[in-house]
Amino acid sequence: MVKLFCAIVGAAGSAFPVDIDAGQSVGDLKKAIKAESDGLIRAEDPWTKLQLFLAKTADGAWLPDDDQAALDLEDGKVHEDIQALIDGEKMKATWTIEDVLTANNMTKRKGRAPKSRQIHVLVVVPEQEHAQTGLWLVTGSVENALITKGIRCKLYWMATLRIGYYDPTRCIGNKNVAFWYEDKKLCFHVLFETSTCFYMLSLHRNTASLRANSVSFIENAALLFETDLRTGPQTLGSPLTNQVVETRVAPANAVSTDLQRVFYCDYVPDDSESPQNTVSSISLTTSVSNLDPSTDEFRFQRIEDEKFFLPYGKAESCHDPLMMKTFVHVEDPETFCLCMRWKHDDNAERWRSFWDMTPAVD
Repeated sequence: MVKLFCAIVGAAGSAFPVDIDAGQSVGDLKKAIKAESDGLIRAEDPWTKLQLFLAKTADGAWLPDDDQAALDLEDGKVHEDIQALIDGEKMKATWTIEDVLTANNMTKRKGRAPKSRQIHVLVVVPEQEHAQTGLWLVTGSVENALITKGIRCKLYWMATLRIGYYDPTRCIGNKNVAFWYEDKKLCFHVLFETSTCFYMLSLHRNTASLRANSVSFIENAALLFETDLRTGPQTLGSPLTNQVVETRVAPANAVSTDLQRVFYCDYVPDDSESPQNTVSSISLTTSVSNLDPSTDEFRFQRIEDEKFFLPYGKAESCHDPLMMKTFVHVEDPETFCLCMRWKHDDNAERWRSFWDMTPAVD
Protein backbone atom coordinates (compact mmCIF):
# COMPACT_ATOMS: atom_id res chain seq x y z
CA MET A 1 0.00 0.00 0.00
CA VAL A 2 1.30 3.46 -0.94
CA LYS A 3 0.26 6.71 0.72
CA LEU A 4 0.28 9.58 -1.77
CA PHE A 5 -0.31 13.18 -0.75
CA CYS A 6 -2.36 14.90 -3.45
CA ALA A 7 -3.02 18.59 -4.08
CA ILE A 8 -5.67 20.06 -6.35
CA VAL A 9 -4.15 22.87 -8.37
CA GLY A 10 -6.04 26.11 -7.81
CA ALA A 11 -7.89 24.96 -4.67
CA ALA A 12 -6.66 26.47 -1.41
CA GLY A 13 -5.61 24.08 1.36
CA SER A 14 -6.30 21.04 -0.76
CA ALA A 15 -3.42 18.66 0.14
CA PHE A 16 -4.82 15.32 1.38
CA PRO A 17 -3.61 11.70 1.62
CA VAL A 18 -4.83 8.85 -0.57
CA ASP A 19 -3.97 5.21 0.19
CA ILE A 20 -3.70 2.94 -2.84
CA ASP A 21 -2.07 -0.36 -3.71
CA ALA A 22 1.00 -0.10 -5.93
CA GLY A 23 -0.53 -2.64 -8.28
CA GLN A 24 -3.62 -0.54 -8.94
CA SER A 25 -3.88 1.71 -11.97
CA VAL A 26 -3.71 5.47 -12.28
CA GLY A 27 -7.38 5.29 -13.23
CA ASP A 28 -8.08 3.73 -9.84
CA LEU A 29 -6.10 6.54 -8.24
CA LYS A 30 -8.35 9.10 -9.95
CA LYS A 31 -11.42 7.44 -8.44
CA ALA A 32 -9.80 7.41 -5.00
CA ILE A 33 -8.78 11.06 -5.27
CA LYS A 34 -12.31 12.15 -6.05
CA ALA A 35 -13.68 10.03 -3.20
CA GLU A 36 -11.19 11.49 -0.70
CA SER A 37 -11.40 15.10 -1.90
CA ASP A 38 -14.18 15.91 0.59
CA GLY A 39 -16.11 18.08 -1.88
CA LEU A 40 -13.12 19.91 -3.36
CA ILE A 41 -13.99 18.10 -6.59
CA ARG A 42 -17.63 18.65 -7.44
CA ALA A 43 -19.98 15.70 -7.72
CA GLU A 44 -20.80 16.63 -11.33
CA ASP A 45 -17.12 16.48 -12.34
CA PRO A 46 -16.42 12.89 -13.53
CA TRP A 47 -13.24 11.30 -12.21
CA THR A 48 -12.28 10.38 -15.78
CA LYS A 49 -11.62 14.05 -16.52
CA LEU A 50 -9.06 14.44 -13.74
CA GLN A 51 -5.50 15.03 -14.93
CA LEU A 52 -2.69 13.78 -12.68
CA PHE A 53 0.95 14.89 -12.62
CA LEU A 54 3.88 13.87 -10.43
CA ALA A 55 4.95 16.68 -8.09
CA LYS A 56 8.71 16.80 -8.59
CA THR A 57 11.41 19.40 -8.12
CA ALA A 58 13.93 20.39 -10.80
CA ASP A 59 16.39 17.74 -9.56
CA GLY A 60 13.76 14.99 -9.77
CA ALA A 61 12.98 14.71 -6.04
CA TRP A 62 9.50 14.86 -4.49
CA LEU A 63 8.17 18.37 -3.82
CA PRO A 64 8.74 19.25 -0.11
CA ASP A 65 5.67 20.62 1.65
CA ASP A 66 7.68 23.67 2.80
CA ASP A 67 8.82 24.58 -0.72
CA GLN A 68 7.45 27.91 -1.94
CA ALA A 69 5.61 26.15 -4.77
CA ALA A 70 3.88 23.89 -2.20
CA LEU A 71 3.04 26.86 0.04
CA ASP A 72 1.47 28.63 -2.93
CA LEU A 73 -0.59 25.49 -3.61
CA GLU A 74 -2.05 25.71 -0.10
CA ASP A 75 -3.11 29.30 -0.83
CA GLY A 76 -4.74 28.33 -4.11
CA LYS A 77 -1.99 29.98 -6.17
CA VAL A 78 -0.14 28.42 -9.09
CA HIS A 79 3.63 28.81 -8.75
CA GLU A 80 5.67 28.86 -11.95
CA ASP A 81 7.26 25.53 -10.98
CA ILE A 82 3.80 23.98 -10.62
CA GLN A 83 2.74 25.47 -13.94
CA ALA A 84 5.76 23.89 -15.59
CA LEU A 85 4.82 20.49 -14.15
CA ILE A 86 1.17 20.58 -15.27
CA ASP A 87 2.30 21.73 -18.71
CA GLY A 88 4.30 18.51 -18.93
CA GLU A 89 3.38 14.85 -19.32
CA LYS A 90 0.28 13.52 -17.58
CA MET A 91 0.15 10.23 -15.71
CA LYS A 92 -1.37 7.61 -18.04
CA ALA A 93 -4.57 6.03 -16.72
CA THR A 94 -3.54 2.55 -17.94
CA TRP A 95 -0.28 2.49 -15.98
CA THR A 96 -0.06 1.04 -12.49
CA ILE A 97 1.22 3.16 -9.63
CA GLU A 98 4.32 0.95 -9.52
CA ASP A 99 4.91 1.55 -13.25
CA VAL A 100 4.77 5.32 -12.75
CA LEU A 101 7.08 5.34 -9.71
CA THR A 102 9.60 3.02 -11.36
CA ALA A 103 9.69 4.97 -14.63
CA ASN A 104 10.41 8.17 -12.68
CA ASN A 105 12.98 6.62 -10.28
CA MET A 106 10.70 7.29 -7.30
CA THR A 107 11.11 3.87 -5.64
CA LYS A 108 12.49 2.69 -2.33
CA ARG A 109 15.44 1.16 -4.16
CA LYS A 110 16.37 4.60 -5.48
CA GLY A 111 15.87 6.14 -2.05
CA ARG A 112 12.90 8.20 -3.25
CA ALA A 113 9.88 6.28 -2.05
CA PRO A 114 6.90 8.56 -1.18
CA LYS A 115 7.12 9.81 2.42
CA SER A 116 5.40 12.29 4.69
CA ARG A 117 6.09 16.04 4.42
CA GLN A 118 5.97 15.78 0.63
CA ILE A 119 3.52 16.49 -2.17
CA HIS A 120 3.35 13.58 -4.61
CA VAL A 121 0.48 14.13 -7.03
CA LEU A 122 -0.84 17.31 -8.61
CA VAL A 123 -4.52 17.12 -9.60
CA VAL A 124 -5.97 19.33 -12.30
CA VAL A 125 -9.75 19.50 -12.75
CA PRO A 126 -10.24 20.77 -16.35
CA GLU A 127 -13.33 22.82 -15.43
CA GLN A 128 -11.30 24.66 -12.82
CA GLU A 129 -8.55 25.61 -15.23
CA HIS A 130 -10.83 28.37 -16.48
CA ALA A 131 -12.76 29.60 -13.46
CA GLN A 132 -14.01 32.57 -15.40
CA THR A 133 -17.26 32.58 -17.29
CA GLY A 134 -17.12 32.76 -21.09
CA LEU A 135 -18.01 36.37 -21.81
CA TRP A 136 -18.38 38.61 -24.81
CA LEU A 137 -17.97 42.37 -24.78
CA VAL A 138 -20.09 44.62 -26.99
CA THR A 139 -18.77 48.15 -27.42
CA GLY A 140 -19.56 50.94 -29.83
CA SER A 141 -21.42 54.19 -30.18
CA VAL A 142 -24.48 55.97 -31.54
CA GLU A 143 -23.71 59.22 -33.34
CA ASN A 144 -25.63 62.39 -32.42
CA ALA A 145 -27.53 60.54 -29.69
CA LEU A 146 -27.37 63.59 -27.45
CA ILE A 147 -29.85 65.49 -29.58
CA THR A 148 -32.23 62.56 -30.10
CA LYS A 149 -34.76 61.64 -27.44
CA GLY A 150 -35.04 58.10 -26.14
CA ILE A 151 -31.80 56.45 -27.30
CA ARG A 152 -30.11 55.93 -23.94
CA CYS A 153 -33.41 54.73 -22.50
CA LYS A 154 -33.77 52.27 -25.40
CA LEU A 155 -30.26 50.86 -24.91
CA TYR A 156 -30.89 50.23 -21.22
CA TRP A 157 -34.04 48.33 -22.17
CA MET A 158 -32.25 46.27 -24.83
CA ALA A 159 -29.39 45.39 -22.46
CA THR A 160 -31.92 44.31 -19.84
CA LEU A 161 -33.78 42.00 -22.24
CA ARG A 162 -30.52 40.43 -23.51
CA ILE A 163 -29.24 39.92 -19.94
CA GLY A 164 -26.30 42.26 -20.13
CA TYR A 165 -23.75 42.88 -17.38
CA TYR A 166 -21.67 45.82 -16.25
CA ASP A 167 -17.92 45.43 -16.69
CA PRO A 168 -16.48 45.44 -13.14
CA THR A 169 -13.30 47.03 -14.50
CA ARG A 170 -15.24 50.05 -15.72
CA CYS A 171 -16.59 52.02 -12.77
CA ILE A 172 -16.71 55.69 -11.84
CA GLY A 173 -16.35 55.76 -8.09
CA ASN A 174 -18.79 53.15 -6.81
CA LYS A 175 -21.08 53.49 -9.83
CA ASN A 176 -21.24 50.95 -12.64
CA VAL A 177 -21.14 52.52 -16.08
CA ALA A 178 -22.38 50.89 -19.28
CA PHE A 179 -23.57 53.97 -21.23
CA TRP A 180 -22.02 57.43 -21.32
CA TYR A 181 -21.72 60.47 -23.57
CA GLU A 182 -18.65 61.73 -25.38
CA ASP A 183 -19.68 65.06 -26.84
CA LYS A 184 -22.85 64.19 -28.82
CA LYS A 185 -21.96 60.51 -29.15
CA LEU A 186 -23.50 57.87 -26.86
CA CYS A 187 -20.97 55.13 -26.09
CA PHE A 188 -21.82 51.69 -24.71
CA HIS A 189 -19.77 48.95 -23.04
CA VAL A 190 -21.78 45.84 -22.03
CA LEU A 191 -20.78 42.27 -21.17
CA PHE A 192 -22.81 39.18 -22.08
CA GLU A 193 -22.49 35.54 -21.09
CA THR A 194 -22.40 32.72 -23.62
CA SER A 195 -24.96 30.04 -22.81
CA THR A 196 -25.46 26.56 -24.22
CA CYS A 197 -28.95 25.24 -24.84
CA PHE A 198 -29.81 21.57 -25.29
CA TYR A 199 -32.85 20.08 -27.00
CA MET A 200 -34.01 16.50 -27.46
CA LEU A 201 -35.48 15.61 -30.83
CA SER A 202 -37.62 12.48 -31.11
CA LEU A 203 -37.58 10.85 -34.53
CA HIS A 204 -40.22 8.25 -35.40
CA ARG A 205 -38.99 5.56 -37.76
CA ASN A 206 -41.15 3.51 -40.10
CA THR A 207 -40.72 0.60 -37.72
CA ALA A 208 -42.54 2.62 -35.06
CA SER A 209 -39.41 2.67 -32.91
CA LEU A 210 -38.44 5.92 -31.23
CA ARG A 211 -34.96 7.38 -31.30
CA ALA A 212 -33.90 10.54 -29.48
CA ASN A 213 -31.07 12.72 -30.67
CA SER A 214 -29.44 15.43 -28.59
CA VAL A 215 -28.85 18.70 -30.38
CA SER A 216 -26.96 21.56 -28.82
CA PHE A 217 -26.22 25.10 -29.95
CA ILE A 218 -24.59 28.19 -28.57
CA GLU A 219 -26.83 31.18 -28.05
CA ASN A 220 -24.68 34.27 -27.88
CA ALA A 221 -26.60 37.11 -26.30
CA ALA A 222 -23.88 39.53 -27.39
CA LEU A 223 -24.65 38.88 -31.05
CA LEU A 224 -28.37 39.29 -30.42
CA PHE A 225 -27.71 42.63 -28.72
CA GLU A 226 -25.55 43.70 -31.66
CA THR A 227 -28.33 42.65 -34.04
CA ASP A 228 -30.81 44.79 -32.10
CA LEU A 229 -28.46 47.75 -32.44
CA ARG A 230 -27.76 47.18 -36.13
CA THR A 231 -31.42 46.79 -37.08
CA GLY A 232 -32.54 49.73 -34.94
CA PRO A 233 -31.81 52.35 -37.65
CA GLN A 234 -34.11 50.46 -40.05
CA THR A 235 -36.90 49.88 -37.49
CA LEU A 236 -39.96 52.08 -37.85
CA GLY A 237 -40.67 54.05 -34.70
CA SER A 238 -37.40 53.15 -32.95
CA PRO A 239 -35.36 55.96 -31.35
CA LEU A 240 -32.45 54.55 -33.36
CA THR A 241 -34.20 55.18 -36.69
CA ASN A 242 -31.76 56.72 -39.20
CA GLN A 243 -28.99 56.84 -36.59
CA VAL A 244 -25.39 55.85 -37.32
CA VAL A 245 -24.51 52.92 -35.06
CA GLU A 246 -21.05 51.38 -34.69
CA THR A 247 -20.59 48.06 -32.86
CA ARG A 248 -17.72 45.76 -31.96
CA VAL A 249 -18.00 42.29 -30.42
CA ALA A 250 -15.00 40.57 -28.86
CA PRO A 251 -14.29 37.85 -26.26
CA ALA A 252 -13.68 39.09 -22.73
CA ASN A 253 -12.64 37.67 -19.39
CA ALA A 254 -14.23 38.64 -16.08
CA VAL A 255 -14.76 36.88 -12.77
CA SER A 256 -18.39 35.78 -12.72
CA THR A 257 -18.91 36.69 -9.04
CA ASP A 258 -18.07 40.31 -9.79
CA LEU A 259 -20.69 40.70 -12.49
CA GLN A 260 -23.80 42.79 -11.91
CA ARG A 261 -26.80 42.84 -14.25
CA VAL A 262 -27.80 45.89 -16.27
CA PHE A 263 -31.43 46.63 -15.46
CA TYR A 264 -33.82 49.12 -17.02
CA CYS A 265 -34.46 50.56 -13.56
CA ASP A 266 -30.81 51.71 -13.55
CA TYR A 267 -31.76 54.27 -16.19
CA VAL A 268 -32.03 57.72 -14.63
CA PRO A 269 -33.62 60.25 -17.02
CA ASP A 270 -32.36 63.21 -15.01
CA ASP A 271 -28.67 62.26 -15.11
CA SER A 272 -26.70 65.45 -15.57
CA GLU A 273 -24.84 63.96 -18.52
CA SER A 274 -28.07 63.44 -20.43
CA PRO A 275 -30.22 66.34 -21.61
CA GLN A 276 -33.05 64.04 -22.67
CA ASN A 277 -35.38 63.35 -19.78
CA THR A 278 -37.14 60.68 -21.78
CA VAL A 279 -39.95 58.77 -20.10
CA SER A 280 -39.68 61.19 -17.24
CA SER A 281 -41.62 61.07 -14.02
CA ILE A 282 -44.45 63.49 -13.29
CA SER A 283 -43.20 66.93 -12.40
CA LEU A 284 -43.19 67.46 -8.64
CA THR A 285 -44.15 71.09 -9.12
CA THR A 286 -47.29 70.18 -11.03
CA SER A 287 -50.64 70.46 -9.30
CA VAL A 288 -53.89 69.60 -11.02
CA SER A 289 -57.30 70.55 -9.75
CA ASN A 290 -60.68 71.45 -11.18
CA LEU A 291 -60.91 75.21 -10.74
CA ASP A 292 -63.15 77.89 -12.13
CA PRO A 293 -62.74 77.69 -15.92
CA SER A 294 -62.47 81.47 -16.07
CA THR A 295 -59.26 81.54 -14.01
CA ASP A 296 -55.75 81.40 -15.40
CA GLU A 297 -54.95 78.53 -13.01
CA PHE A 298 -57.54 76.40 -14.79
CA ARG A 299 -56.77 77.60 -18.29
CA PHE A 300 -53.02 76.92 -17.99
CA GLN A 301 -52.79 73.98 -15.60
CA ARG A 302 -50.52 71.11 -16.64
CA ILE A 303 -52.43 68.05 -17.85
CA GLU A 304 -49.76 65.41 -17.30
CA ASP A 305 -51.30 64.24 -14.04
CA GLU A 306 -52.25 60.55 -14.10
CA LYS A 307 -55.75 61.54 -13.04
CA PHE A 308 -56.35 62.76 -16.59
CA PHE A 309 -53.69 61.10 -18.73
CA LEU A 310 -53.54 57.73 -16.97
CA PRO A 311 -50.56 55.83 -18.38
CA TYR A 312 -51.51 56.60 -21.97
CA GLY A 313 -50.37 60.12 -22.58
CA LYS A 314 -48.05 61.34 -19.87
CA ALA A 315 -46.48 64.62 -20.94
CA GLU A 316 -42.74 64.28 -21.48
CA SER A 317 -40.38 66.65 -19.76
CA CYS A 318 -37.62 67.86 -22.02
CA HIS A 319 -35.08 70.65 -22.31
CA ASP A 320 -36.94 71.88 -25.38
CA PRO A 321 -38.49 75.23 -24.26
CA LEU A 322 -41.33 74.81 -26.73
CA MET A 323 -42.45 71.57 -25.14
CA MET A 324 -41.94 72.89 -21.64
CA LYS A 325 -44.24 75.87 -22.26
CA THR A 326 -46.97 74.19 -24.29
CA PHE A 327 -50.31 73.75 -22.50
CA VAL A 328 -53.70 72.40 -23.54
CA HIS A 329 -57.08 73.52 -22.32
CA VAL A 330 -59.41 70.56 -21.65
CA GLU A 331 -63.13 71.23 -21.37
CA ASP A 332 -64.11 67.66 -20.46
CA PRO A 333 -61.33 65.62 -18.78
CA GLU A 334 -63.34 62.37 -18.82
CA THR A 335 -63.96 62.55 -22.56
CA PHE A 336 -60.35 63.53 -23.11
CA CYS A 337 -59.26 60.50 -21.09
CA LEU A 338 -61.52 58.22 -23.14
CA CYS A 339 -60.05 59.56 -26.38
CA MET A 340 -56.50 59.08 -25.12
CA ARG A 341 -57.26 55.49 -24.14
CA TRP A 342 -58.85 54.79 -27.53
CA LYS A 343 -55.89 56.31 -29.38
CA HIS A 344 -53.43 54.33 -27.28
CA ASP A 345 -55.22 51.05 -28.02
CA ASP A 346 -55.55 51.93 -31.70
CA ASN A 347 -51.81 52.64 -31.97
CA ALA A 348 -51.01 49.38 -30.22
CA GLU A 349 -53.22 47.46 -32.63
CA ARG A 350 -51.61 49.15 -35.63
CA TRP A 351 -48.16 48.19 -34.36
CA ARG A 352 -49.24 44.58 -33.86
CA SER A 353 -50.64 44.52 -37.37
CA PHE A 354 -47.42 46.00 -38.75
CA TRP A 355 -45.16 43.42 -37.07
CA ASP A 356 -47.45 40.54 -38.06
CA MET A 357 -47.28 41.40 -41.75
CA THR A 358 -45.63 38.76 -43.94
CA PRO A 359 -43.46 40.15 -46.76
CA ALA A 360 -44.79 39.43 -50.23
CA VAL A 361 -41.23 38.76 -51.38
CA ASP A 362 -38.71 36.89 -49.22
